[in-house]
This record gives sequence, structure tokens and C-alpha cells, in this order.
Amino acid sequence: MNFQPLKYLFVCLILLLVKPHNGDAQHNSTAHISGTLIVDDTWYSEIYLSHIPAFEDMYRMSNEMIIAKASIDSTGFFEFILNFLPANNNLYRLHIVKKGNPAAMLIIGGKDENHLFFIANRFSDIEISSVLSYPPFRNVVFKNSPENESFQEINNLVFKTDSVLSESRSAKRDLIKRNLEKELFQIADTSNTFLVALYAIYNNNFQSNFASNISFYKAFLKKWKNNKNPYYKSFKQKIPANTSPSKYLVLAIVFIVFLAALFKYNRGNKKLKKLKKLSVQERNIFEMLQKGASNQEISEHFNIGVSTVKSHVSSIYSKLNIKSRKDAINLKGL
Repeated sequence: MNFQPLKYLFVCLILLLVKPHNGDAQHNSTAHISGTLIVDDTWYSEIYLSHIPAFEDMYRMSNEMIIAKASIDSTGFFEFILNFLPANNNLYRLHIVKKGNPAAMLIIGGKDENHLFFIANRFSDIEISSVLSYPPFRNVVFKNSPENESFQEINNLVFKTDSVLSESRSAKRDLIKRNLEKELFQIADTSNTFLVALYAIYNNNFQSNFASNISFYKAFLKKWKNNKNPYYKSFKQKIPANTSPSKYLVLAIVFIVFLAALFKYNRGNKKLKKLKKLSVQERNIFEMLQKGASNQEISEHFNIGVSTVKSHVSSIYSKLNIKSRKDAINLKGL
């Protein structure tokens, strides 16, 4: 009996059983970021990968933050295998170092700015390319990574605006800043990737414009409330938990208003009690005393003798417990 066909059938069954599903094959592929970075010989031929745990740490640098290092070959090619990264998106930084500087040197701004931020996870397949430029990461192009293309668009937008601002007068600068703010708000509002939206917000100096855009930030937090990663928590901590006055503040204001009203009412009652001590004529004379009128002026005004005025004034002093015209003027609160 010929067992050859059965043998082939058995092998085919084995291959069918062990063949991975498409989804498994995708997850088992090697995650990486690679590309070409063209730099001159003033830079070391090494590139570093750092993890950024919060957006506040974007411009912080230490050896402890570096999680990998790779060589840049003579053609500018480098590669990092990313299989050790967590499954969810995180913020990372690539940076190179000027010769003579330590590995943890981070240069912010200027032609020697030496770093690039990007998003990645355990399944990322990212390629970048650049041309010889200053700063080295200024003209980087991302491939296979829409979220990082958006990151680079934000970088280019901010860089372009900064360049124009440096050559503009104050009135025009205000206009340009408002325009940038509007565009960054638009990106933050429309992006479907949380870290891209948050990157736009951090580039928009949110802590200085929060008070005038409370409704936007409240809506932003509500939109991403289910995104409980460390970046969300860190951002939320910097936003006031309740942008409306607390019930305790409201109660305090009400209490202060009540005390002020009560004080005014008591003063009014006090005034009435003191004035009730005076006769009608004495009240009229008292009003003139408060205006600084002399005895002669009061005499002529009411058509009474000066001696009568003096008598009334003496009675007023006694009833109001004062000693002079100056005291009478100082009693304007009555």
C-alpha cells in the first residue's frame, strides 16, 4: 500500500494548524523605529532613546531617562528595536550629542537643538528620514506613523511662528500669537490621538491662557476622561478641579454681604436714635452745623437771634455728646 499521499495530507494538516492568524502575525512582528539622520562630523555617531513620563519632563534630561542607544552608520542609518516598550502609546525622545558633551546633554533652541519627540508603543513600525539641516531634527519626515506626522506638523507650526515673531513688530506679534493659539486649539480639539492633542495644548502654554478658555479645557477633560494614562492624570492635576466657585466660597460671600447689611442697618438705627433726641429745629440747625455754617449764618437763615442759636447749639452738643463744630462735621455718618 502506498502511504505517500497520506504523508502529504498529514504534512498539510500540520502546516494549517500551526499557521498563525493575521492578527497574531502583526503583533509578533518586530516593533522598531529606524531611519536616516544626516549630521556633520561635529556630532557623535550615536543616537539615544529616552522615555518621557510626563509632558512636564519633555525638557528634563538625565542618564536615568535613557532607555536605549544605537549607532549611526556612515550613511546616517540607525535603528531601535521597540519590542520592550509597553503596549499603549507613550512619549519618547531621540537625541544626539555634540562631540565633547556628555551623553545626557540636551540642547534647547538654536541651530544645535539636538532632540526629537515622538509617540511609540510595542507594535510601532516607524521610519524617519532627514536632510542635513540645522537644527539636525528640523526637517525630519515620518513614514508609517500618522500620529507622529501630526507631532511634526505641530513642531513646524511653532518653529515657523517663532521665526516670524523674531522679525515682527509688537502689534503684528500679537496677531501672530493669537493665530498660533487658534491653530493649536484646533489641533487639540480635532485630533483623535490623545498624546497629539495634549502635545498641541502644551505647546499652547495652557497654564497662561487657561482662565480665558475654561470652557475649552473642561470639554477637553470630559472628552478624554476615560483615558486614564499618566499623561492625562498629570495634565488634570494642573487644571483646577472645579472652575466654579465652591459652595464654601459662595457661603462666605453671602455671609459677608449679610454682615455688611446688618452693620448698615444698625448704623441707620443708631442714627435714628440719636436724631430722635433732637427737636425739629435742632435737627435743622445740626444740618447747617455739619455744613460748617457760623452762628450768624444760622441766625440769618432761620430768622432767629444769635443767642437763640447758641442755646440750640449747646443743647445739640449735649444730646449728641460732642464738644465742637468739628465734632459735628465728623458726625456725617449720622
